[in-house]
Amino acid sequence: MRSEVHAISGATYDDLGDGRVRVHKGESYGIFDWEGRWEEGDITRADPHLLQYVGGPDLPPGVDEMAAQLDAAREKAAQAEQETQELSAGDLAEDAYTGSVRDPRYGVRNMIMAQGQTTVAKYVGDPGRETEKGPRSKGISFHEVLAGDTYPERIPPELWEDSPMTGGVTRVPTERFTSQAWHDLEVEKLWKKVWQYAAHVDDIPEVGDYIVYDIAHLSYIVVRTGEDEFKAYNNACLHRGRQIREFDGKKATEFRCPFHGWCWEIDGSLREIPSEWDFPEVREDASHLREAKTGTWGGFVFINPDPDCEPFEDFIGSLPQHYAKYEYEKRYKQMHVAKVIAANWKITQEAFMEGYHVMATHPQAMAFGGDGANMQYDVFGNWCRAITVGANTSPQRGIYPDNEEIFAMRRGGAEMAREGLRQVMGDKADIFCDAEVLDGYFNNLFPNFHPWGCFSRIVYRFRPYGDDPDRSIMEVLYLVPWPEGEEMPPAAQMHWLEEDEDFTLAPEMGGLARVLNQDCYNLPKIQKGLKTKQDPYVYFSAYSEGKIRHFHELYDQWLGVE
Repeated sequence: MRSEVHAISGATYDDLGDGRVRVHKGESYGIFDWEGRWEEGDITRADPHLLQYVGGPDLPPGVDEMAAQLDAAREKAAQAEQETQELSAGDLAEDAYTGSVRDPRYGVRNMIMAQGQTTVAKYVGDPGRETEKGPRSKGISFHEVLAGDTYPERIPPELWEDSPMTGGVTRVPTERFTSQAWHDLEVEKLWKKVWQYAAHVDDIPEVGDYIVYDIAHLSYIVVRTGEDEFKAYNNACLHRGRQIREFDGKKATEFRCPFHGWCWEIDGSLREIPSEWDFPEVREDASHLREAKTGTWGGFVFINPDPDCEPFEDFIGSLPQHYAKYEYEKRYKQMHVAKVIAANWKITQEAFMEGYHVMATHPQAMAFGGDGANMQYDVFGNWCRAITVGANTSPQRGIYPDNEEIFAMRRGGAEMAREGLRQVMGDKADIFCDAEVLDGYFNNLFPNFHPWGCFSRIVYRFRPYGDDPDRSIMEVLYLVPWPEGEEMPPAAQMHWLEEDEDFTLAPEMGGLARVLNQDCYNLPKIQKGLKTKQDPYVYFSAYSEGKIRHFHELYDQWLGVE
């Protein structure tokens, strides 16, 4: 049975089975179902997200990597603590500097998890601090962490960039998340004109392989036409408009309409009009399927339906150079899960664009120090990034370790991370600084593509679900490298979950499934709340929600609204 200690209240949440959780602290207790309904006891209110995490749907045994690592860390910490009781003060100081696993604070794969025990501290609120670029969290900054990196010569210049979204708090109208009129405007002004991620090369590995890419009520066929050549066609017959393909396919040699048999080659050129004598002067107009522009980066295939669009390379800007060291094009698709969410696509993706929600939505993540308050946020043209600083600091709870302690923890964690990478990439693991192997980077390319950075394997995509502004499609991919000299493993096929199915029914996700359950637990309630909200706008903060503000600034430009 699962058990977690709440990092702020100090209450213990124990799984009782059958979806029930016992919350207790001292002599007080309460019993709840995992969705938050109180059943008995003098504790009558509990954290709904931790209730869900402890008592909600679970993964099959043996696939929750996070839980396994945590259990191992706790066991290692208990053993190490017993050993440290025998160490002299000088020995302990030396171990702290080298990051030896003899000291329970250091040397476990995740240096925050390495403590092996929950750090409980009451909420005090992040007081913030003034910097040259405006107010920031009081917690250690990413630049301060970089300054203590073990290998400063390995730090790429891109990591030193500091480019926050300018301006202050922004108000955005709620109707753009709920209105059919806004959805229709998006189709005309955005989805018909913007560069958008449509397929991964692993989806169409051989010439003639194709996928059907749907966005709102629009549909396209994305096909591999050469070793490194891809094309995208409007998925509609030029005769009577019948959809040419409903499903993905392999090794196509033609695209023939099932209705009357009009047929085009995979390069889009016309092959045949049956009874062409009955269609005089039509051949020229039907000589080629209507084609969208295509572009590729890092193993991803993008399309743009607008024939007059800007070049793909101009649209993505500096994004490729930030990923150059990490060779995304040499990763394979290990996992791909899709699910319909009962919320607008913008609401769904915004839940994954900031760390401000960590303290409230992922309370278990704070158990080992962090609360997401001191992330760094940057914007660059059409894309933006957030950097999760791997340090045992929790400004919302007044926990500020000494910088040298943080650096020592990071050294031990980084060395263990490199050892893991070395099994896949050999000596290439030694070209990366501590920040590249420890910290998290979750990035966004407008409008809906979320590739994480460095060695985070997550990629998200968010799309409207047909023409329903109250629903969206959320996709999660894992992209991972494989050992050089070995044959690439087979790519994962998309696993579709029904709207009422839980992420834990995709055990290939591992522990991320339960974390996503916490995120998506909020989303339908946001969609409903926006329709109830009396004030016709929402707020986005000046810094922590700067990436979302950046999205809405670009969104306004594309839709042509004030």
